[in-house]
Amino acid sequence: MMKKIKKITKLIKWIFIILFGIGVVMLIWNFFCQRAEQHKVKNAYGQEIEVNGHSMVLDMKGEDNEITIILLPGWGSPSPILEFLPLAEKLSEEFRVITIEPFGYGLSDRVGTERKISVVVDELHECTQKLGCDRYYLMAHSLSGLYSLYWANAYPQEVAGFIGIDPSVPKQSDEEPLPISMVTLNRISAYFQKATNVFGITRLCSVGHPEKAIFADTSYLYSERELEVFRILSMDFAYNKDIMNELNHMEDNLESVRDMKFPASVPVLQFVSGDNCEMMETWEPLHREVIAETDKSEVLRLGGGHYLHLERQQEIVTKVRDWMQ
Repeated sequence: MMKKIKKITKLIKWIFIILFGIGVVMLIWNFFCQRAEQHKVKNAYGQEIEVNGHSMVLDMKGEDNEITIILLPGWGSPSPILEFLPLAEKLSEEFRVITIEPFGYGLSDRVGTERKISVVVDELHECTQKLGCDRYYLMAHSLSGLYSLYWANAYPQEVAGFIGIDPSVPKQSDEEPLPISMVTLNRISAYFQKATNVFGITRLCSVGHPEKAIFADTSYLYSERELEVFRILSMDFAYNKDIMNELNHMEDNLESVRDMKFPASVPVLQFVSGDNCEMMETWEPLHREVIAETDKSEVLRLGGGHYLHLERQQEIVTKVRDWMQ
């Protein structure tokens, strides 16, 4: 019996040593790959705007169109410009679409400041002011819905309307559909992804297949260059200190807009996920609750998950065009 125990113990020890060795090799390999690929993402897309002494990157399409839409990403997007590129291109046929990468996102600088809602909105607003935007629609996915709500109340004279793509809303954390909070779940998911990135697992799985490292519209024909940049940003830049700091402030930011509604002068078009509505009974009612203007505002439930701009893109574009008229 003792001999069997010793053999099992020895086997476990060797398995641990082998796995540890593989981990070290993968870590070193991934580190040198990161260093070698840094130049590939430098100035890969967009234009830079200086905000508070740092570089904020944006992409503008349909520049000659009269109506402006400011497109804002959900939390943790590795490259908002590339993620929303298919949607922006379709919308730009009739609108001027400006996709902004907040600090910590995509190619924008990492700034190391506390990511409170007031700070984030002030930075984004300054970016739009430097572009000369004095009247625009805000179009936001997920967490940026909270920023848009705060923004519309801070600058109601500028915001012509709000379009939400399954956006975050006040009081959403009052009903948690899972045994753990969504913030905690996001944190676990982020650290797991960081670990797979650091140890090169994501890089290894996506060699020759960059689409495996990104979360994007699979029907859109990205160029090889765009896919590679998207892949590198997803592996080497995602969930940085600014993004994690933003997550740490998420509950406080939710609380800061708890009693807010969009101003009565701001019409609202909300696209809400059917999957989330089934998981949370209050999801659709909460999106109606933030609306003060009732003549033009709408809440539309679309079948699909949280990333409706990937799953139901054409329906969103068609509805936005009709709603703007």
